[in-house]
Amino acid sequence: MLCIPLGILGLLLIFEQPAFAYQALASPTPDFDGNIFYTVSDLDTCLSISLKMGVDVETIRSLNNLDVNCTLIAGTKILLGRVLTPTPTAGPSPTPTEILPTPTPYDGSAQLCIYLFEDKNGNATAEETETGIAGGAVSVTKRGGTESFTGLTTGLDLLCFPEVPEGDYNISVAPPKEYNPTTNMNYPITIKAGDTTQVNFGAQKQAAFENSAAATQQQTKKSPLLAIIGIVLILIGVGIVVVFGILKRRD
Repeated sequence: MLCIPLGILGLLLIFEQPAFAYQALASPTPDFDGNIFYTVSDLDTCLSISLKMGVDVETIRSLNNLDVNCTLIAGTKILLGRVLTPTPTAGPSPTPTEILPTPTPYDGSAQLCIYLFEDKNGNATAEETETGIAGGAVSVTKRGGTESFTGLTTGLDLLCFPEVPEGDYNISVAPPKEYNPTTNMNYPITIKAGDTTQVNFGAQKQAAFENSAAATQQQTKKSPLLAIIGIVLILIGVGIVVVFGILKRRD
């Protein structure tokens, strides 16, 4: 009869226990924070929990700050591990759409200034020594439109119309009664939005104008007389030459 020592028989009885008694159990479901807890029963040890849950004894001791003997208290929860929630990989940042500034609506108007000057020398050009004329009537009318602007010159500053819509206009200027125009008093112009335009008109006082006209007329009258005198002198010269020639032949 085969004799087996009692010590060896005891070991065989231990290892012949059903395999499922030490089979690792499925891990409990992690909580909201990803922690996996296990509730300790009366007969549990770190080794038995390790075999049932598939967690290393040292890991159980370390996670729960247990002593060297890995002492457990029944009814308490111990931490078996943590499930890390994967951090979602950020996708490419959206490219912001550039917001372009809203263009300011352009009012489509311009500034038109009129200058009526005293043309003392009658050359139809505004010079620094010549001043403005007050009381000149100005009319600016849009061709084929209803826009019309009127005003009187002050003689001190330009007469300006700051908001004239763009388009084609006719400018008419009437100087005061004692002045006669030295420039064309009707002027067509095209107004473009955003421009500032100045148009000059000249006039001369009637006395100066008449004196200038009289001087011109007097000079015209003198011109024929001077021409006649010149012709007479030429004829006298020719006569002298002829007489001198006749006398020379007689000699």
